[in-house]
Amino acid sequence: MPTLENPYLLKAGRVEKVIKECEGVYTFHVRTQEPAYPGQYNMLYAFGVGEAPITIASMGEECIVHTVRAVGDVTRHIDQLREGDYLYWRGPYGNRWAIERAYNKTLLIISGGLGLAATRWVFEEALNKPIKRLVHLYGSKDYDSLLYRYLYENWSSKVEFYITLDRPDPRWKGKVGLITELLKELELDEDTIVFTCGPDPMVKACVRILQEKGIPQNNIYASLERHMKCSVGTCGHCMIGPYFVCKDGPIFRYDLIREYFERKEV
Repeated sequence: MPTLENPYLLKAGRVEKVIKECEGVYTFHVRTQEPAYPGQYNMLYAFGVGEAPITIASMGEECIVHTVRAVGDVTRHIDQLREGDYLYWRGPYGNRWAIERAYNKTLLIISGGLGLAATRWVFEEALNKPIKRLVHLYGSKDYDSLLYRYLYENWSSKVEFYITLDRPDPRWKGKVGLITELLKELELDEDTIVFTCGPDPMVKACVRILQEKGIPQNNIYASLERHMKCSVGTCGHCMIGPYFVCKDGPIFRYDLIREYFERKEV
């Protein structure tokens, strides 16, 4: 992975395209040649306001893609950027998805809500890797919260890509129900590799089902969402057990974090 000589170095790129995904969620395509890997994140910067960790959703030709939901002062500021503005960040930080473990096996990706932004890039990478079977489950709370609708047709034409909504909607003709119901319907090999990102209760529930299907915990990887402030493992805001999510993660093999992740207070 790229090594940061100065982890505090601020970088800048021109916003080339902005896509409104849904209310309060925008995707930014930003000009840059900075290297990164699927699973990593940047600390996006708003002058005079602060910074926020945002996963790298994809990487195009000389372009990095971030999807940002406005939930605080920094992200509300960033969501006001438009084509021609400049986005500032430091990074990339964190580790990457262990996609090579899925070569010649089944790779199951489970994404909940905005967690799809954290799995999109590795999913796109997997389309061109020697994966025996590629399955992606995506759960959204409702129709209006769906991300990347413009990509579904292409994804569905290539692999098993299934979507479910928690709530029914007259505009939606697909599955309705929790993502765990989709997972229960799948037949999976016991050596399946699993990548997941989403709310903690979703991840925990999916892990229980995966174990019932005979998939060992060391085949499951989860990208954790925590309160990352410094991104270099000093402030301790993001710690889970002995691990800094910002520096040791955000992606963890499940057997390594299960003891801490499944505690009620974590």
